[in-house]
Amino acid sequence: MADSLKELLDKRALDELIFQTMHALDTCDWPAYRASFVEDAAFDFREHGAAPPQARQVVSGIDTIIALQKSVIEGFDTAQHHVTNIVHSIDGDDAVTDCNLYAEHFLNNDRGDRSVSVGGRYQITSRRYAGGWKVHRWRFYKPWIRGNPMLYQLAVEITSAREAG
Repeated sequence: MADSLKELLDKRALDELIFQTMHALDTCDWPAYRASFVEDAAFDFREHGAAPPQARQVVSGIDTIIALQKSVIEGFDTAQHHVTNIVHSIDGDDAVTDCNLYAEHFLNNDRGDRSVSVGGRYQITSRRYAGGWKVHRWRFYKPWIRGNPMLYQLAVEITSAREAG
């Protein structure tokens, strides 16, 4: 019974880690986003077909990951990342989470459709520390896109213009 309760508590803590990370991304709360990851974390964007070309790589280090996320997300009027069908595999202090993603991105503009939807899967590798679970690697794969994928590049241009001005 104690092992079942520990596994249930671990799975709930991993759920919360993922939900807090998505909430922080959508609200541009970068300190909260940072708190979900280890310093040398990696984010694998290679299969994200709508992302700007410079983002379609494995990005290493939380500072680099945040800089990339900020350059895109802050250019949108709003974004909502929904994570569902979460399945955790826990082995001691290590966990691998597989889940589905559905994300909506909105940007009022004069270049076509004002939204782009992205779906796919995440595979998240985490480790337990004294202060709780932290993400080591976040992979986005098997994507699909609907709407105006050019909004990603437009969002980057908007963010760059804000930082320059």
